[in-house]
Amino acid sequence: MTFKPYPVLTLFTAVSFVILIMFGNWQWGRFGEKKAMLAAEPEWATVSGALMPGTVRQIYSLTDGSAAWRDVVLVDMGDTAAFVAQTIHYGMEPPAPSVISQPQFFSARGIWHEGKHRNTFSSPDEPEKGLFQAFDPAALSATLDPELAAHVDPRIFEPETILRTDGALPEPVENPFMRPELDDPLPPERHFGYALTWWGLAIGLIGVYLALHHQRGRLRFRGNGNP
Repeated sequence: MTFKPYPVLTLFTAVSFVILIMFGNWQWGRFGEKKAMLAAEPEWATVSGALMPGTVRQIYSLTDGSAAWRDVVLVDMGDTAAFVAQTIHYGMEPPAPSVISQPQFFSARGIWHEGKHRNTFSSPDEPEKGLFQAFDPAALSATLDPELAAHVDPRIFEPETILRTDGALPEPVENPFMRPELDDPLPPERHFGYALTWWGLAIGLIGVYLALHHQRGRLRFRGNGNP
């Protein structure tokens, strides 16, 4: 076999091959990470306390590409308080909010999350109507009595189940916001497919590189019989 590679073409091909392999390896790593996240046991916590009258707020949310409104309410746990999701209603228009006329006992298992924030493209909040574009404890607390607001936890609590209210009858369902990785727009299988794509491009690049040299007579796998 004889091989006379083009120096510049070989350099660019080698660099491109390494980059494509790195992209494929990164996607493979993300595939493994997300599979592990889905299989991991959640860091469960339990919140118990009293639902506070007059603290129901409605949060606009997106889950699995669908618009939804959620009722959240402040739970007084004694030394501290936290906003907790209660209901979910799919649709663009907010439904009538839940009504809590007196303190009610509440206890649920779920997961603590960091508070969310509005992004640049979010519609303005309407605090006077109790409508907000993000589950942000700071923004929600601004509508409370200052003494009560001072005790609000900066985190939010997502219970394991939530009450869906857009059907014929309210029904408890798994909270799609409890574990954000379960609602990831790129599931693990997508990263696996991307990894195969990048690796396939790397293999294809080498094939084109060798074919070009063979066509130009710079790559021969056997002698042509000439002295």
